[in-house]
Formats: sequence, C-alpha cells, structure tokens
Amino acid sequence: MRELLPFLKLYRHHSLQMGLGIILALVTLTASVGLLALSGWFINATAIAGLTLATAQAFNFFTPGAGVRGFSIVRTAGRYFERVVSHDATFKLLARLRVWFYGCVEPLAPAGLRRFRQADLLNRMVADIDALDNLYLRLLTPLVCAVLGVVGLIMLASLFSLTAVMPLAAILLPALLLLPMVFYRLGNGAGQAVTEAKGQLRTRLYDYVAGQAELLIFGAEPAYRSAVKEEEAQLILQQSILARVNGFAVALVTVLAGTTLVWLLWVTAAEVSAGTLAGPLMAMLALATLAAFEAIMPLPGAFQVLGQVRRSAARLNEVTSQTPMVSFSADSKEVPVVDVTGVEVSAAGLSFRYPGMIGEPVLQGFNLSVRAGERIAITGHTGCGKSTLLQLLSRDWNPDAGTIAIERCPIECMSEAVLRNVMAVMPQRIHVFSATLRDNLRIAREKASDECLMDVLRQVGLDRLTGAKDDLLDLWLGQGGVPLSGGEQRRLGLARVLLCDSPLILLDEPTEGLDPDTEDKILKVLDDATRGKTVLMVTHRKAPLALADRTVAL
Repeated sequence: MRELLPFLKLYRHHSLQMGLGIILALVTLTASVGLLALSGWFINATAIAGLTLATAQAFNFFTPGAGVRGFSIVRTAGRYFERVVSHDATFKLLARLRVWFYGCVEPLAPAGLRRFRQADLLNRMVADIDALDNLYLRLLTPLVCAVLGVVGLIMLASLFSLTAVMPLAAILLPALLLLPMVFYRLGNGAGQAVTEAKGQLRTRLYDYVAGQAELLIFGAEPAYRSAVKEEEAQLILQQSILARVNGFAVALVTVLAGTTLVWLLWVTAAEVSAGTLAGPLMAMLALATLAAFEAIMPLPGAFQVLGQVRRSAARLNEVTSQTPMVSFSADSKEVPVVDVTGVEVSAAGLSFRYPGMIGEPVLQGFNLSVRAGERIAITGHTGCGKSTLLQLLSRDWNPDAGTIAIERCPIECMSEAVLRNVMAVMPQRIHVFSATLRDNLRIAREKASDECLMDVLRQVGLDRLTGAKDDLLDLWLGQGGVPLSGGEQRRLGLARVLLCDSPLILLDEPTEGLDPDTEDKILKVLDDATRGKTVLMVTHRKAPLALADRTVAL
C-alpha cells in the first residue's frame, strides 16, 4: 500500500462517480443472478404446473415472466451505464494523474531528471499512469462486487434452505480469502517483470526509431535491432508466465464452481426427496450459484494485475518523491521593479560541481560584475563552465557556494515568475514543439499579433521557409522541428528572444550553424535589438565578439 497511497489520495476527487460505478456494477450482478435464478425457477415451475390441467390454469405465468423481462432490461441497462460511468471516472482520474505527475516533474527539471532518459520519462507518464486504471476497474470494483455478491447469495440461500448454505459458505468464503492471496503471489513477480520489460522495450524502440539515421550511417542498425528483439523476447516470456497463471486461475475457478454446484445439488436433492424443499427452488439455487461465480471469476486476474500496478506506482514514485534541487521564493516583494533598459548582474565566489561529478568543480571562486546595459562575451575552452554559468543565472541549478544577484537582489529571493520576466534565454539546444510556427513563437509572447510575429521572422530571415503553403505561421513544425534545418532552429530561438524584449538576455552560441552571410545579418539584428540591454553571450566564434563591449575568458 505504500506505493499506492499517493495515488489513492487522488481517487477521493472522483469518489462519488467511482462509487456510482460500483453501485451500477452491483446492480448488474444482482440482475444477472436474479435473471438466471428466476428463469430456472420459472422453467421448472412451469413444467410441474403443466402436468395437470388444474395446476396449469391456476399457475401465474405473468408475474415471473415480467420478472424475467425486468431483470433482462436492468442487466442490459446496468451494464451499459456501469461502463459509461466507471470509464468516464477512470478517464478523469487518468487526466488528473497526468496533470499531478507533470506538476511534480516540472520543478525537478533539469537537475532532478538527469538520471532519467526522455523515453523512460515518457513511458512513465503514459504507460505507467495508464496501468493505474486497473486499480479501480480491475481490482477495486471486482473485489467489492465479489464480496457483496457472495454474501448476498448466502443470504438468499438461507431464506429457502439452511442446508444449502453449507456448501456455499464452505467454498465461496474461503475462495474470497485465498484466491486473491494465492494469485497475487503467483503473478506478482511476473507482473512486475512485465512492467519493467515494457518500459525497457519502449525505451529501446524509441531510441531505435529516433536514431535510424545514425544507426544506418554507422552500420549499427542490425545490432540495435537484435537488442530490441531480445527485449521483446523477455517481455513475451513474462507475459507467457502470466498467461499460464491466468489459465490456471480460470481452471481452478471452474472446478470450484462445478464442485459447489454438485455439492449444492446433493444436499438440496435430499431436501426435495424429503419434501422440505420444492424442486423449482432447488433449480433456482443451483443456477444462482453458477451466476454468482461471475463475480468470483475476475478475482484471480485482478490480483495478478496488482503486481503490475504496484510496480508502475513505484516507478512513478521514483520521480515524484524527489525534492527539487531548485526552489523559488513565493514572495517577491523585495525584488525591485526593472525596466527594459538593462539590469545590473553580479556573481561573487561562485562554485559549482554537477552531482556525481568527479574531479575539479566546473566553476570555482568565480566573480563577475556586469553593468546595466553592458554586453559581455564569455569565451573559453569546451567544458570550462560557460553554459553552466548561464544555467546558474537562470536557476536551472543552484550554486554550491557563492551568490548571484540581479539589481543587487539575490536571485534566490525572486519568485519564478519575476525571474523569468527579467531574462530571455536562448539555450544551446533549441526545443521545437510539435505545433505550428505561430505556437512555437507565442511561447515567448502569448498575445503577440500575427503582424508582430511576421516582423520578427523577417528580422531573423525566416519569412520564406520551405514547405509553407498559404500562411507561414500555420506551418506545422512537427516533432523536433523536422522542416527546419539546424541553422533555422537557432534563428527560431533568436526570434523568441526578440519577442521577449527582456532587460537581461542570455545567449548560448547564438550564431552556431549559420553561414557567414546569415551570421552577419543576425549579428546586426542583435546589435539593434540588444542596444541598452544587458547581454551575456557564450560563443566559440570570432564574429559575435564584435557585438560585445568586453570579453570574459573562463
């Protein structure tokens, strides 16, 4: 229960709808048992009544017939509305779980997510959360229905024959206790292994599809495809184990149903012979017993699934239980109001080492003072900490020692909203969302007009993109920005920076991947757009240095 507790707490938001789904499932089960039991009694009673003309004329055919039709209608309607209500509750719960999970993950980025691969995180957010719907649909609902169904059957039997209660209580009650325990033990290991194997296979497939070009170029595609097949074989092996356990469960429940029926017929036949029990009632109890096993049948499978649900919950908890390495102040009253003309930035005694890193820190005792409106170029060899410095300024990480201040206000005193409004960041890797060009630009300024967006695109030279048909802004960029080249993606990042119009601008290799002519045009645009603003620019190239007022070498 420790793994499932955080998710069970979220269930209370949909408890009414889930409760209604369970009630409808019970109504459906009751109608199924009533339909079969009443039909058995009706057929037998009709046969006996037809033996003589007097009993045939006196027998009431209409009330039992109406009862059969009523149970049929209730069973059909109950099943339909139970599926509608329970699945609607499940979809709403899954939506809430995904929002909750994303809310837990977002503060962890990027520091807390370094040990998780993107494909693995995607698998946890999609497949592992999907697995949690089994907790309600395949575990909670069948368990409640089975317990109440068995108790109801025993109470029904006690109204007509106390002798009939003995086989029902002797087999059904122990089955309620033992079947879940036995099949949880049998399926737990394989169920958890299936969850792990699915995650590994999806990760392999994601890498295989995403890296097709590189795998083919370097001749590694056959070896990687073989690794995918090995993961698939491991998943099939674990699924076959679960299939054998499930087959054993079906066989065992069938044997229990047959044993219970034979025992019930044996004890009630004696009562019928003695004249203490009517023959039609014997048939009614027998068929009601068979119908009641409809509630018992899902139990073994439900508790086999519990292992998979627990493992999925544990995988999600591995992510959500982390404490964010960077936390923002909720109160930003001490932060001065800044305008768009530039801000003062300072760093004193800055030291930082990545978690798990061996050797010298990336930054150690680093000091920096930038005047408002000053443009600084940061240079140095690869790995000296240039990009890390920008990430510390934007609070992707917290420094191990030292302070960073904007307008003499420590950045840890700023709320996230204030800090994000102060600066515009162009990272080394530009993320392109699977959306239109308009949507990708409005990330920087939500309410920007189409005219404003087109003006920015003209400034960075993206006003004539290949593939655009009628409206350039409606161009669908797809996953990873497939229609855009590497240089075009960098210019998209620059367009976002220009739209932000922030007083502090952080640029990481702004002209990387651009040809000399395009680079000159972009630098002229940056020169005009950043005049009077504070700029920290990381670069390996010589041309951007002309944009800087001074250079800081790390």
